[in-house]
Amino acid sequence: MIVVRSVAEVRQALAEPRGRGESIGYVPTMGALHDGHLALVRAARARDDVVVASVFVNPLQFGPGEDFDSYPRDEDRDLALCEKAEADVAWLPSADELFPPGFGLTVAVPRLSSVLCGVGRPTHFAGVTTEMSKILLLLAPTAVYLGEKDFQQLVVMRAVIRDLGLPIEVRSVPTVREPDGLALSSRNAYLGVGERRTAASLFRILTELAEKLRAEPGSVTDVLGEGRRALIEAGMDRVEYLELVDRETLDPVRDATKSNRLVAAVWLGSTRLIDNTEI
Repeated sequence: MIVVRSVAEVRQALAEPRGRGESIGYVPTMGALHDGHLALVRAARARDDVVVASVFVNPLQFGPGEDFDSYPRDEDRDLALCEKAEADVAWLPSADELFPPGFGLTVAVPRLSSVLCGVGRPTHFAGVTTEMSKILLLLAPTAVYLGEKDFQQLVVMRAVIRDLGLPIEVRSVPTVREPDGLALSSRNAYLGVGERRTAASLFRILTELAEKLRAEPGSVTDVLGEGRRALIEAGMDRVEYLELVDRETLDPVRDATKSNRLVAAVWLGSTRLIDNTEI
């Protein structure tokens, strides 16, 4: 694995394999890597000739008062894990190069970005899509690998790539979980011991609700109400949202079908947890 930091270096690293017509799989990360990230790298390794993993804590996607400064960072560990997962190139871009003085571009998908997580984090997805659009244009990969855990982000990025007409395939990878069902997340490190036990109930409750919706597709309103109560009773401090949505449009639905996704965001202490499951 080679480690590069500048745009010029990563382009140079990809020039020869691109010239040979080899496929390039790209895995974007914000570091603090865990098995969920590594599953993306391994998925790219299985399908593409060259695998590029980036480690970049994107300042554009953090709102005022969010955890940009405290977000976990461990460059040496991240690089070792990328190499173990058999990435070919690890790219550690700088914010100064990606967003130089005078940078004024915004790429946004307002309708998809203003619902669910976008209600409480109104600038978040524009930060993600602006950064990712620039990186995808710089790298021009064959495919980008994104996890289903961040389901809204996956839907938004599919729309960006489709609407910009980029010849890049979006390949989704299922959520990787702890043995008790908690979705892996870098922010799980914020959880205290007691909070960690409570956090596992999020996916358990989502799974139970999905089973009820499969059995009674017309009971969506009642099941969601029951779910919100169950999350609070399980120890969550606040339910930011619990919705059944169309997996393409993110529109709320009230008659469950296989094309729907059950999505949730909750607060446990100062930690925000998101998760989802298919119907």
